Amino acid sequence: MKTTIPGSFAIGKIAGTLLLILFFRGLALSQATAMLKWGNSYVNLSKKTVGGPVQPGDTLEIRTNFYVNKNYNGTGMMYDVRYLDNIPTNTTILPNDSLRLITNEGKTFRRYTYATGDDAGSYVLAPPLPGDFQVRINIGATATITTGADPMGILNLTGTSSIHGNVSKPMFSSGTILVTAFRVVVNAGTLGDTITLGAGQIRYRTTVGAASDTVLNATQYKILISSPTTLCSSSTSTNFAAEFGGTFGHGVGRNRNTPPTFLIPNYTYLPNSATVPSINDGYYGICNNTSPVSSTYPFANRQNTCGGATGIFACANREFGGFWYIGGDHTGTTTAAGNPPPDSTTDAGYMLIVNADLATSEAYHQVIGGLCPNTYYQFSAWMKNICPNCGIDSNSVAEYTPGVLPNLTLVVDSIDRISSGNLDTVGWQQKGFVFLTGPTETSITISIRNNAPGGGGNDWALDDISLATCPPNLLLTPDKPDTLCEGADDTVKFAISAFVNNYTHFILNKSTDMGVTWVPAGLDTLNHADTGTVVPTYSIITGLYTDTVIRYFRVPPATALTIYQLVVASTVGNLASTNCAYATTQPKYVYGVNCFVALPTTLVSFKGQLQNNGLGNLQWTSAGEVPGLQFVVERSDDGIHYNTIGSVPGTAPEGGGATYQFTDPTPVASQSYYRIQLVSNSFSQYSSQVLLSNGSIRFNVRSVLNPFVDHINVELTAPGSGMAAITLIDMYGRYIRRISQPISQGLNSLTIDGLGNLANATYALQIQYGDQLVSEKLVKVAP
Repeated sequence: MKTTIPGSFAIGKIAGTLLLILFFRGLALSQATAMLKWGNSYVNLSKKTVGGPVQPGDTLEIRTNFYVNKNYNGTGMMYDVRYLDNIPTNTTILPNDSLRLITNEGKTFRRYTYATGDDAGSYVLAPPLPGDFQVRINIGATATITTGADPMGILNLTGTSSIHGNVSKPMFSSGTILVTAFRVVVNAGTLGDTITLGAGQIRYRTTVGAASDTVLNATQYKILISSPTTLCSSSTSTNFAAEFGGTFGHGVGRNRNTPPTFLIPNYTYLPNSATVPSINDGYYGICNNTSPVSSTYPFANRQNTCGGATGIFACANREFGGFWYIGGDHTGTTTAAGNPPPDSTTDAGYMLIVNADLATSEAYHQVIGGLCPNTYYQFSAWMKNICPNCGIDSNSVAEYTPGVLPNLTLVVDSIDRISSGNLDTVGWQQKGFVFLTGPTETSITISIRNNAPGGGGNDWALDDISLATCPPNLLLTPDKPDTLCEGADDTVKFAISAFVNNYTHFILNKSTDMGVTWVPAGLDTLNHADTGTVVPTYSIITGLYTDTVIRYFRVPPATALTIYQLVVASTVGNLASTNCAYATTQPKYVYGVNCFVALPTTLVSFKGQLQNNGLGNLQWTSAGEVPGLQFVVERSDDGIHYNTIGSVPGTAPEGGGATYQFTDPTPVASQSYYRIQLVSNSFSQYSSQVLLSNGSIRFNVRSVLNPFVDHINVELTAPGSGMAAITLIDMYGRYIRRISQPISQGLNSLTIDGLGNLANATYALQIQYGDQLVSEKLVKVAP
């Protein structure tokens, strides 16, 4: 917010003396009184309002800018001023257009043809002498054509003129701001190539007849040619330790008490002060409210309609006496509104507030280490134009329009990735992009550059700077534990889905001590390795890259529980790094139980029901009891981890049976599983499981033995008693086996035996219950 505005004034009398009090809006004392400042930039006109990367076919406006104060060199004069530049690589000058002098708001101030010899500007595709430039503009009110044998030469002074700070237009405060411009089209290079700006110069002489030039050199920024990227919704911030994870922290009081961890060249940090500070041109602060007095009323009057209002409506509640928005930071919100403005006693989040320098330059800079090679990251930030009425005209008179709209470029390792576009006064906007680190890259430099000069606008806030990964989602399918006989084969299947396509390397680990230690799972029963790669396939429906990892492991006899965990990464090296690899949050639990008939006791039936008081009542009938038999009742609320809740001694004579019941003293959770361990001396075996629920149980196939050898085991849940039809079909649609079996409410186990003679092939298993039908694809393998 940057201009001297003719302010209101009041005339009063103190002790018989007339007192004239002038109210100025932000004189930008530090920067506006600087003698000379310059910079260069470009604006992507094809994405002027929406921002994004530079793509083939885009039109770029190449700009240089400088500010000269009226007291520069004692006179405010610059003599023989001219601008020289070359066309950036991978571009051509826009046909049938013109060279320009523009205002800091981007409006055309003067226009020149490309032709030589007709006005103060000229463009030559192939300059006559080595070292000459392709673009030339003589600057100044009386500038004319350049003549002579070498019109594009740097030392040819014909047609040049002078600039007088605060006299030449466009004016700002105590000086003059000038911006040169020409337009090019990106019509060469391919995605991944870069554009390099020409080595532009502003050349002038400090006195009339001076023997040599003073040269203001432009920076040859490099711009990546790339396609737009979409930010992933499941991003996880990482390795962003500076500035409280990019949020700038929180605290009580408008200004943060601690200085920033970064330094911005050409800008001045405004530390906390006992007085109300003004964040002038070229200054930045870390504040929790854009109001200088921590006003909480965002609808206070603003210039030029202050109307003498006082209290919460007074223009003094806004920065510079009636200009900036009144609002809070963005952290914790996801919309353009952001947070409401806090008062001076409220603990609230901070944000970076920048009053742009008179010359375009870098406005944020940070080196970030500890990154993962060959990994996609997204760099993003929330930004907001905070002045809706800061515009001025070429005479530095207020127009009460938004004025200079902020336009920011996000940069990684000195390569421009995207621009924000012109930030209109619509609130907070998120801008960002996704990029891939190099094969060995672990550190980058990120920066944000201001593309528009200050003076009459270009005041903005920045918050929630994020460098984040888009981690894969690793889903156990089906998401349930398996309880199998020792020596049986179990299917371990994990689905991988990711926003990006390079999580291709995996290792399958196992643990036999409840996840305390992990080791590679080893070869499965089909000799598949526990490490390997996947080939993700993109889905236009989900917008994700997906693939699966399937292994078949035999349940070992030496342990009761094995846990499987999938770990994925983008490279083999990253698999070994806890920071660069991703493991399943829900591992696969496989319970091995002794199914050998070492204990002759069996359960003829085992069922349960939920009583009116919410307690589960279990009933079972035994056969072939042995002396010293105990029925140990176990319960699980997740179907994975079982706890003993009681024990019932056997009462039948040896070889006989009896009927028992047990009531769980703890109310049933939303779903509770029960099983009984039959124990006698050193022998034991488990019963089937019973599922009780205090809500409705839906029909669901929990597991299917896949692949199978000579039989198929199926576990399913049902909301009530009924019949289930199970059909095995080959790939030609022929029925191989069909059985009907009664099922009861809760958990059921069904088996199809006698399949050992089937050919090794793929089959479909259909299970119908009532009007519901599910299908599973199964593989028959040799024993």
